[in-house]
Amino acid sequence: MNMLVQPAPLPEEMDRGYLGRIMRINGYRSPKDMVDAMAAHFGEEGRTRREVTTHELLSRMAGMTTEQFAQRHTTLPLRRGITSYFPGLLHGSEERRSLLHNSASLRKGQAAFFCKECVEADVRFHGASYWRRDLQTPGQIWCPKHMKPLHFTTSVDPFIASPAMSMEVADQIPEDWVRPAIGNPHVERFIELAAALFDRAEPLDVALIAPLLRDTGSAQGYKANASSKQGVLISDHIKALFPEQWLSAVFHEVVKKSMGAYLHQVDGALYLRKSASSVIAYLLVLSVLFESADHAINALSGACSGDAMPGLRQRSAKRSIPDMDELLEHYAAARGGHAEVARMLELPVYVVRKTLCNIGLPNLPEWDVTSEIGAVAALRAFYLNKRSYLSSREISGLTEARFDALMRQCGPKMAIALDRMTPKTRNQTRTRRMKGRLPVRLEQEAVLATPQFREMLLQN
Repeated sequence: MNMLVQPAPLPEEMDRGYLGRIMRINGYRSPKDMVDAMAAHFGEEGRTRREVTTHELLSRMAGMTTEQFAQRHTTLPLRRGITSYFPGLLHGSEERRSLLHNSASLRKGQAAFFCKECVEADVRFHGASYWRRDLQTPGQIWCPKHMKPLHFTTSVDPFIASPAMSMEVADQIPEDWVRPAIGNPHVERFIELAAALFDRAEPLDVALIAPLLRDTGSAQGYKANASSKQGVLISDHIKALFPEQWLSAVFHEVVKKSMGAYLHQVDGALYLRKSASSVIAYLLVLSVLFESADHAINALSGACSGDAMPGLRQRSAKRSIPDMDELLEHYAAARGGHAEVARMLELPVYVVRKTLCNIGLPNLPEWDVTSEIGAVAALRAFYLNKRSYLSSREISGLTEARFDALMRQCGPKMAIALDRMTPKTRNQTRTRRMKGRLPVRLEQEAVLATPQFREMLLQN
C-alpha cells in the first residue's frame, strides 16, 4: 500500500478539479496514474474502474460516502435531477456502479468556467484556486458574487489544471450575452431551480411529475400533447421570454426552431412519461409554468411523494433573507441545523443552506450540550476554549480529512454562534471568563469590584 496525502475538498469543489489538486500535491502527472495510485492506497490494486469507480476512490480520499461526495462535489444531482432512469436511486449510490462509472463525473472536453476575481480571492484565502461547482451550472454565465462575465477554457481535460493556470489563456463570455440575462426573471428562476436540484439527494421521477406538468400547462393554454389542435407551444413561449444569446448557450435547438414548429425535446416535457430530453429542457419549462422556483420545487416534490398541492398558480410570497444578527440567533437556536433554521424562517432549505454556508456557518450534526466528544464539542474546544488544533481534532473523533473539511467551512461568525449555543449562568460568567486570561492585578480588581465583596466590607 502506498501512502498519499489526502487533502480535504474545498467547498463545492468539482470532483475532477479535486482529482487534479490531489495529483499536484502528490506529484503525479496523469489522472490515470493518480487514480491507480489511489486504488493502491486503499488496497484496491488490480481492480478495474468498473469494479471500484473513480468516484468511489475520490469519495474515500475526501472522507465521505459516495452519496455525500456526489451531492457536494459533482454535477450529478443536476444532470440526474429529473429522470425516468432509476429515479429511486440516491445520487452517488453504490447500488448501481455502472451509473457511477459512466455518469458520476463530467467527461473530458467540457468547457470549464471560472471568475478571475474568485480565483484571486481563493488563492489569498485557501492558498490555492479551485473549480467551483455552481459556476459550471448551465446558464450561469456570470459570477453571482462579482456580477462579471465568466472566463472559460476548453482544453482536453480542463478541470485537471487549476483555474489559476488558465488565467492567461481563457476566453471571456461576451458582455452582451450577460447583460440581458442578469435580472431577467425567467433566467433567475431557471438558475434557482438548478440550485434546488443540487440540494436534493435523489431525482424527481418523470413518470410522477408528468401529470402535474400536463395539467399545469393545459390550464395555462399550452398544448398538452403532440396532436392537440388547441393551445400554443410552450417552446414558442420559451423562445420569446428568454434572452436569445443566453438561450442559445443553454438549449440552442429552441433558438434555431421556427415559431409554431413542434420541438419534441421541450414540448414533450408536458406529457411524456419517459424523459423527454435533458434536465435543462425541464428547467426551461418549469421556469415558464411556475411563478417562483420555490413553488415549482414544492409542487414537484408533492407530486413525487403523493401529497396534494394547493392551487397550481398560487403566487408565493417573495423570499426575504434576514440580516446577520437574526440569522445568527436562529442558527444558535437551531443548534446549527440548517433544516431547522429553514423551518423557523419558512424558507426553502437550499436557500438557507447557501446563505449560511456563505457566511461560514456549516450544517452541524445533532449534538448533546453535555457531550465532551464529537464534532460540535471539538469546535467549541477550538473556538471557545482555545484548545489546539490537534487536541480539538482528537475530541471530534473524526479523521483528519473530515475534521479539516469541517474547519474549512467555518468563518469568523462561528465563534459567536457557538458561544450563543453554549448554556451558561449569566451571573457567574464574566469573572470566570476573565480568569486565566487577565494579568493577576486586573483579575484582583475584577473580584474587588463585585457586589458580594463590597457587601462583605460593609458587614465588617
